[in-house]
Amino acid sequence: MSRSRSFMFVLLALGLGGAGCGQPNHQPVIIAGPRPLGSPSTPGGLQFEEGTVIQLQLEVTDADNDEIYYRWTQNPTNAGGVFSDPNIATPTWTAPKPLDDPHQPIYLYVEVEDRNGGVLLGQSPPLFILPKQ
Repeated sequence: MSRSRSFMFVLLALGLGGAGCGQPNHQPVIIAGPRPLGSPSTPGGLQFEEGTVIQLQLEVTDADNDEIYYRWTQNPTNAGGVFSDPNIATPTWTAPKPLDDPHQPIYLYVEVEDRNGGVLLGQSPPLFILPKQ
């Protein structure tokens, strides 16, 4: 392999060649959320009755106009809440039964990625689940 061809191979293997060479990728930025839509900003967390379907809010921009990919999760992972689609920007989440420890919150996380090296993680306010009345 000639010297110039091997140099080009190294550039491409490192992701340094091709379109936009020399242009740094900008990480996506979360403008709003992640949080239940319309929820007030309250210290100490938000309370929802089990079975409530909650519309989630998330607004993201990317200075490079890269396509954005999403992955929603919950912690604790075995909490039992259900996302309508964990791979879209604004899914709904159905609140599970209350946790055994009523003082333990559930957090919703969203990983936002542009698949060009820009990744960030957003976290909801603490969510507390109340039994159905």
